[in-house]
Parts: sequence; structure tokens; C-alpha cells
Amino acid sequence: MVHITVLLVSPIQFLDLGPIDLFAMLRRSYFEACNLPSPLLNVALPDEDFQISYVVSPPLEEGEGVNADNGEGNAETKRINADELRTCDTTASVSLVSTHALTSLAVAPGKVDILLIPGPPPGTRPSAATCKWVQAHVEEGKVDLLTVCSGVYVAGFSGVLEGKKATGTRGVMDDLKKSFPGTEWYEDRRWMIDNGGKLWTSGGITNGMDMVAVYLRKRWPGVLSDTVLAMADVEVRPQLYGQSKAGWMGYFGWLVVRAWVGGFMPKKGSGASGTRHCCH
Repeated sequence: MVHITVLLVSPIQFLDLGPIDLFAMLRRSYFEACNLPSPLLNVALPDEDFQISYVVSPPLEEGEGVNADNGEGNAETKRINADELRTCDTTASVSLVSTHALTSLAVAPGKVDILLIPGPPPGTRPSAATCKWVQAHVEEGKVDLLTVCSGVYVAGFSGVLEGKKATGTRGVMDDLKKSFPGTEWYEDRRWMIDNGGKLWTSGGITNGMDMVAVYLRKRWPGVLSDTVLAMADVEVRPQLYGQSKAGWMGYFGWLVVRAWVGGFMPKKGSGASGTRHCCH
């Protein structure tokens, strides 16, 4: 049985959630729907031995925030109703509904094999109940923790990155270093693996696809993972970025100049963006 749980801290970057579909494609029912030949069907994971659950983090209680873990507003004094099923907003204006509450026994520590955390806006602090839940999963020792983009903040605030090696979106790397100084940050990598292969962190947005593709090949090496990645047309990029952070930031500076110059040009059309946050 493989149980994957996605922790959603609203609102999330919708693209960060994309890698969950690579996991879903491991199932035999997906292979059957694609009319794959019998030899490939036989390597797929049986549907009855595969489960994906979604948990939406409860919101911060009134008064809970930056000082919630230093004695000012102790987590034990908060009364968060973590038993409710909740919805999560996304940058694509799609609302996601949880399948389980934070307190559901089905997603309790020891019941989950893989915990995937897509990114909320950078710097978002989850509720104390959520942080305890993540920490309990990691301390129990069974779960593989995978964070995408700014989802690494959730892991950081949960206290599970202390003394670990990690990466995150390059656009907020300075803030990550300041917020979690006890973590060894690698800003030149699309993904990072630590804690004996139990901790996986990725850079911005689509780097999560690279990370999960590598994870699939390590956990299910051979025909199964190769088939899924071929069907999804996912080609893993190198772990090291081909462009330095300075060059990457310089490119965004150039985009600012182009936008500024364009402000003096006649407008050909207009559009609106529904995004709530930006992670590079």
C-alpha cells in the first residue's frame, strides 16, 4: 500500500501541485485507460494498493503568528478546530476540497508514506496545529517529505529543516536563510535530497516536476517510472541550474526595463491576472 498525502496551506501555487499527477499515473487504471499492452499493465501499481489524500491546513487562530512558537501565544493555548474538512484557494482560481481533516486517523503519523507540500505565498506561517502535525510525521520516521517551491516554508516553520540541507525558490533565498538559519541552503540546485533520502526539497514551481521525477526513479526504478515519465513527456533537467543566480536576477532586471519602456508605447490590449502570489 502506498499512501500519499498532500498538505495544502491556502492559497497555493496551482502549478506546484502538478507533480501529484505523476504519482497518480503509476496506477494500473491509468495504464489501462491509455490502452497500454499487458507487459506494462503488469508493472503498474494496483489501484487498491494506492491512495492519495488531501489535507487543508486550518487557518491561524486570532493572535497566532510570528510569536506563536516563542512563548508569546503558546500553541497549547490555541483552540483550532482541526476536525473540519476545508477548501484551499489556488492561483488559478480553482478551489480544492480536502478529503481528510488534520485529525483524521487515516492521515495520522505512521499512516502516510509520502507527504507532498506545494507552495503557499512565500513566508506563509501555517497554524500551530499544522506544524505539529508535520513535525509528528517526520519524527515518526516513516514518511518521505517532499516540498515544492515555497512549500519549504511550511517545513521550516514546522521545525523539520533544522540541521538539514535544503533548497527553495531562488527569488526568496535570502529570506529563507534569514528565517531558518539552522538549515544549510543550496541556492544553485533545482532539488535537494537529505536525511537519508527522507527529505526532498525543490526550487521554484516546475522544479517540483524534476524533483518528483527523480524520486519516482529512485523509489520505482526501471520500467514503471520510465513509462510514466515518457507518457508525461517529463525530461529531468540537471540538478544544478545552468544560469547563476546573478544572471537569473539580471534577466528579471531586463524584464523590468522592457516593461518600463513598454509603458511609453501605445497599448494594443489589456488583460488581468488572477495570480495571488509569485514564486520564481
